[in-house]
Amino acid sequence: MLGKQQIAGIPTALHELFKNAYDAYADQVSVDYFRRQDILFIRDDGVGMSREDFEGRWLTLGTESKLRLENSSPPPARKGREYRPTMGEKGIGRLAIATTGKIVLILTKPELDDGSGSITVCLIHWGLFEIPGVDLDQIVIPLQTVDSISEVTKDLVESMRDELVAVTEQLSSNLALLPYTSAIANDFRSWTLPIERLQTLSGPTLTGDGSGTHFIVHPVDDELTADIDARSEKANSTLKATSLEKMLLGFSNSLTKPGATPMTANFRDHLADGETIDRIAEQQFFTPEEFELADHKVSGEFDKYGNFSGKISIYGGEYKEVKIPLFDSGAERDCGPFKLSFAYLQGTKRDTRVPSDLWEPLRLKLDKLGGLYIYRNGIRVLPFGNSDFDFLEIERRRTLSASYYFFSYRRMFGAIDITADANGNLKEKAGREGFQSNRAYRQFREQLMSFFEELAARFFREEGAYSDEFLNERTALQKEFALSQKRERQSGSRRKKLSADLEAYFSRVADEGHQKAFSEEVSTAKARVSSLVEGEDLATAADQILKIEKDLLLKLQSHLNSFRISRPSGVGLNKALARQWEQYQRSYGEDVLPHFENAKREAEATIGNIARDAKVHLDSRMRLAAALSAAEEFSEKSVSQKRKDAKTELDETSKYVTDQLRSAKEALQRTKDEVDISLSEFSFDTASDDDLDAFHAEIEGKLLEARKVFEVNLASISSQLKRIRDTGDQSEINSDATVAALETELEVLKEDYTQTLDLAQLGMAVSIVQHEFEGNVRGVRRSLQAMKRWADKNEALREIYNDIRDGFDHLDNYLSLFTPLDRRLRRRKTKITGTQISEFVQDLFGERFRRHQVRFEVTSTAAEHYLESFASVVLPVFVNLVDNAIHWLSRKDGERSIVLDSDGNSFIIRDNGPGISAMDRDLIFEFGYSKKFGGQGMGLYIAKTSLNKDLLDISLLDESRAGAVFAIGPMETKVD
Repeated sequence: MLGKQQIAGIPTALHELFKNAYDAYADQVSVDYFRRQDILFIRDDGVGMSREDFEGRWLTLGTESKLRLENSSPPPARKGREYRPTMGEKGIGRLAIATTGKIVLILTKPELDDGSGSITVCLIHWGLFEIPGVDLDQIVIPLQTVDSISEVTKDLVESMRDELVAVTEQLSSNLALLPYTSAIANDFRSWTLPIERLQTLSGPTLTGDGSGTHFIVHPVDDELTADIDARSEKANSTLKATSLEKMLLGFSNSLTKPGATPMTANFRDHLADGETIDRIAEQQFFTPEEFELADHKVSGEFDKYGNFSGKISIYGGEYKEVKIPLFDSGAERDCGPFKLSFAYLQGTKRDTRVPSDLWEPLRLKLDKLGGLYIYRNGIRVLPFGNSDFDFLEIERRRTLSASYYFFSYRRMFGAIDITADANGNLKEKAGREGFQSNRAYRQFREQLMSFFEELAARFFREEGAYSDEFLNERTALQKEFALSQKRERQSGSRRKKLSADLEAYFSRVADEGHQKAFSEEVSTAKARVSSLVEGEDLATAADQILKIEKDLLLKLQSHLNSFRISRPSGVGLNKALARQWEQYQRSYGEDVLPHFENAKREAEATIGNIARDAKVHLDSRMRLAAALSAAEEFSEKSVSQKRKDAKTELDETSKYVTDQLRSAKEALQRTKDEVDISLSEFSFDTASDDDLDAFHAEIEGKLLEARKVFEVNLASISSQLKRIRDTGDQSEINSDATVAALETELEVLKEDYTQTLDLAQLGMAVSIVQHEFEGNVRGVRRSLQAMKRWADKNEALREIYNDIRDGFDHLDNYLSLFTPLDRRLRRRKTKITGTQISEFVQDLFGERFRRHQVRFEVTSTAAEHYLESFASVVLPVFVNLVDNAIHWLSRKDGERSIVLDSDGNSFIIRDNGPGISAMDRDLIFEFGYSKKFGGQGMGLYIAKTSLNKDLLDISLLDESRAGAVFAIGPMETKVD
């Protein structure tokens, strides 16, 4: 078939069908691929076709331009719309549908002022056109006309199928054709089309005043799945674009003309597990925001003589006018004038001004989709833009010399805008493999290649006339990056050590290590004193007891010191680490330190009592002196070590400063020596005035540059030393404290940004999913209503209907959990009882309870208790808590239980799992904090946030028993 021969594959076929939709003045074209049912819907909302147009235009094969055929005139222009030049130049794009599958049902409805157009229905098996020796007039295509889309029923489609089978059987009288006709008949033997699925789709529709053309393909060619899923087998294949992405992303120019795209397109892939993904959503392609984010931007226009005039922004600086004359012949170029806009991202983090968290995703997108896209009247021309179609040989030339040619094809993204009127000599090949290699295209390529070479020479090479801005900014960015990396390595290692120290501390405290250490030392000292007084020499016992008491105080202080953690100086903490530090300070002050003081008091009292019972006199003054001596001795050891550390740092700093001063001085002297040599070698006698001026400027520039470097180094060293001196007075702001505060604020802001972005993406995803569900739910409800009429009259069907109805109601209730992230405009508060919560949890987790042998119990108090709120707020909280409990209980041996209880004010839910450690208690409601493998750390954060908005709260109770215990109740109620 002509159409299939001219189309390279299904993505190219879809691109051609999109172009046909554009030609029909469509605002939207939608593709829905249902993998489980193996059915493909391709719909547009264009002007559509009447039956006469469909037979006269669509069913007529084209071998020349559509516009040259009397019976293949272009679609009528839509009222109130700008004229659209025809994109399907060869008249074969409409037959690209044959590439997607053997059998297609076509629905088309013309746009009429009163919306009364009839729908033409056509069923085609493309195998009929592949039978050798059969004339087209022997093939009868079933056609029907209906007044409403509701008349396109399963019965209508099956009657058309039977008509097509009958046509095939007539051809079977020729035995030579039997293998072909038998294959077609076999395709239809068990063929049914789930036409009812059409009613559930959002987007273009033929109901009411709607118009356009719909294609329904079933079964779908296996190549489509491969085109969606298959990526390159090379390394990092997940970062490569699929065939579908290469051909369909960026169909309309939304990059440099946001809001002005003539038509939107989407491809919704409905996976077998129920997930729906729009494979060509706008956010999958480059956005105007990403264009502005890039390091360098260039936009302008080539005139009819081939010369460029536009503007350029280097590293996000102000746009500057730029004119690049490429040709001076004065002759008009065959390719015609066109526009160019592109952005460029530096390939390494050290050379870019883009923040790291934004640079990385943009770089990955460029690896997949980077390149220059060509748009004719706003519609993409294939295959330009594909990362493996470097039609300007930018990468090949870069491999010759990256510093000379500068640009990388995979680091740029942009659009070349041409029009049918101004660039008519640029003609596409029949197979959509680019432009024909005529004089106009050769000039087009030559013009662009010369432009990029000249642009690199002027703005990005070392010796470029306008390259100072780029070179200076890049040097500054590289220095900042080096300092940042060094700082990050230092801070990161210190934060890592602090985190490990805190984890070890909480582990020791949880095991009551501090109590054991203090208790053991006191017990040992008591035993020693008791043993001492049992001896006969009581005269010297007092001195020995005082010595034991002093040793005890030193050991207790040493144990206390082992629980003390020093916060690293000048290092900022992220949210989680800051919370852990606060918790440590609280734990140390409320738990460890009191036990130390208690141990001291106990030791003092016990030793005094033993001595008194033994009639050994302990002088109070001597005991106090011994205690003070112990404190002084311990303090002296600590101060001595700190003094030693400070002396070491001072010596190393002094050596570093001396080395830097010597190095700077030597560099300055080397420059002076080079100047002296140049002066001795310069021929003053033969030099012209211009030569003298140039030589003078050269040596003066060297001296000035050397002096500048020397002064900068000295100033930097002096500034750092001055800051140390200025911060010697503790009443002033300490530079380490300032840096730590700023770094902490930065870490928190980075985390807040990530949280906000994640929540925004989650909200957008849920909004999209909810929208899709609403359409499907409406369709199921309509089908159930229709089914009920049959079920009421059929006893056997009634039971099946009731089961389906119950299952759907449960699913519909569960889908209402999406509501919390929506606008919540149609909600009412209700009393949510413990019984309702229990039933909901049992229905949802019943199978998991049985699988993991978990007992779920509801007390009578909880069953009667209630919260007045929204089900969509409260129920997800219990879903999250029970889900977490099952996860941790499944790792526990023995009895496993979850109990829902109430204290009269709040619901209490507890389990007998491993519980929550002291270190994690203050962190579990933080966004992103999770101990689950692969956990997102969002559930409890969202639960608490949603409850708080409704004046409710969730808290973790501190109970001595094993497991986790949560309270959910009014915000003002605090359960201790």
